[in-house]
Amino acid sequence: MVNNVSRPTRDSHVERHYWKAVGFLVILILAGTGFWGLRRFHPTLFLGKPDLIAVPNTESPQDRKTPVQPAAEARSQSNVALLNINTAAAEELQTLPNIGARMAQRIVDYRKVHGNFSSVDGLLNVKGIGPKTLEKLKPFVGVE
Repeated sequence: MVNNVSRPTRDSHVERHYWKAVGFLVILILAGTGFWGLRRFHPTLFLGKPDLIAVPNTESPQDRKTPVQPAAEARSQSNVALLNINTAAAEELQTLPNIGARMAQRIVDYRKVHGNFSSVDGLLNVKGIGPKTLEKLKPFVGVE
């Protein structure tokens, strides 16, 4: 007696597992992209302290109606609060551009060993911060 039931081949099992793995990886990539987007564009969701987010000064020099003031006077008159690098915690420093968890911890460790920064340019002494990174940070940070 001949059995007319066809058995699945080994290739079909492999193909089925292959497509399950591909589907899992696609879901994992989409979830990671969503998480990255949230962390990148809404860091307050992870910090829980929206008042500690650094805000850049977006006013261009051409838009100013008054003559250029010294930096100290301009900062004291502006409504934008700069992040004080001498008192900021690692979590607060992570809200700055190009500053991740490791770099924030390096800044805090440098501050513990060498004392407070006398100026924002003192960040150049922290390993991993160069002139380009410092220029990106200057609109967001200050020292007091």
